[in-house]
Amino acid sequence: MKKLELYHFEKSLTFNSFHNEMSEFLLSEKRLLVAISGGVDSVALLHLCLQLQPNHKLFAVHVNHGLRHDSKSEQSFIERLCLKYKIPLLIKQFEPDINKKESVEMWARRVRLNAFFETRKEFVCDYILTAHHSNDNLETILMHLDDGCGVEGLRGIPKQNGFIIRPLLNFTRQDITKYIYQNNLNYLEDSSNLDTSIKRNFVRHKVIKPWEIQSLNLIERFNVLAKKATKAVDRMNCLIEAIGNDMLNDSKPIVIEYEWTKYLSKNQLVRLIKHLVGEIQIAWRGYRWTSLEQWIAAADTGSTIKVNANWTLLRNREEWVLKKNSMSSDGVSLVSQSIDQYEINDDPSKEVIDGRAIFGKEIILRQWKAGDRFQPLGMTGKKRVSDLLVDEKVDLFNKKNQLVVTADGEIIWVCGRRISEKAKVTEKTTNFMELSLVPRLG
Repeated sequence: MKKLELYHFEKSLTFNSFHNEMSEFLLSEKRLLVAISGGVDSVALLHLCLQLQPNHKLFAVHVNHGLRHDSKSEQSFIERLCLKYKIPLLIKQFEPDINKKESVEMWARRVRLNAFFETRKEFVCDYILTAHHSNDNLETILMHLDDGCGVEGLRGIPKQNGFIIRPLLNFTRQDITKYIYQNNLNYLEDSSNLDTSIKRNFVRHKVIKPWEIQSLNLIERFNVLAKKATKAVDRMNCLIEAIGNDMLNDSKPIVIEYEWTKYLSKNQLVRLIKHLVGEIQIAWRGYRWTSLEQWIAAADTGSTIKVNANWTLLRNREEWVLKKNSMSSDGVSLVSQSIDQYEINDDPSKEVIDGRAIFGKEIILRQWKAGDRFQPLGMTGKKRVSDLLVDEKVDLFNKKNQLVVTADGEIIWVCGRRISEKAKVTEKTTNFMELSLVPRLG
């Protein structure tokens, strides 16, 4: 444990200023979970929250990563602290995974966040509070810049991200230290914070500290920059969303026409693609931006790139086409049912045929293959499926994943495009059969 020496500070962290920061979240009667490490920041946050909420609506979680020799003593200190304040505490203990394919820092962050969300459910809390502050925000911005991110990286740490709230984000480490001194609070000193082999510690001690000597109000100016970047990104996202919403269609590929792209930079086109695939609020690392921008600049007609697990992007002549990755015979099933009468519909996933074309035959749904031929509706001779797809100017996506239905090996439906002449409904039809493609469950 350590007592603080007196410092001189310009700002002031008090319960009133903390309460003002928290007022926007309307936390009255809410159950709050405080993440506590035992350091200066989290001890101050716990003390402030204790004044904000009665202790029966305040809960704490501590994650013991098992990385340091003093982990047990830290845990004991936190247990005594929460016992003193009568705050329910849950300890999450882990053993480092030496075989992991990620850095120690990334592993620790991942298990820590998982522990927070698990504890929130166990205590049935509304929000998780963490003690990130302005200095943390500056460190994060500089690390984002080092990772090669764009203007989105300048936003730094958000004050709220889902269930997580960071109420100390507008206060500096010095503000928090002064509060600890004024309230005579004990805390723990994490020796690993001095290890400059850890990237964040290097930025803190080797970059920011010398910089602060040369530049007054460094942290405050970067906070202003972060707020400006947040507004700029939000405005850009609103514009991109307005454009993208006009393109969204649940049943067809999403087409970004050349008319739009000539007004958008590559960065803006990537941002539009992010929105269309549902990732506009997700911060991409620099390499994802760069790789997609480079592909867009060099892509020839017919080229594809996988954007994420669900979407693929195609360069198709003077347009870009986004297609969901689930369109294959493995992802859909064929359903046939008898209907009373024939009705024309515009749904490409459905077709009505004469029941005689399939009765007593083996019905198979598959992807088309080279050499497939059938007799298209209205024609006297056969035609290659590949020629039909060319005639209809089918893009690479639909050509690659085109499905056909066969009856005893003979194609009766090129799905979504043309039925066979032999399966057509006539005035002699007495049994109407509706064929439907439906998503396969599971």
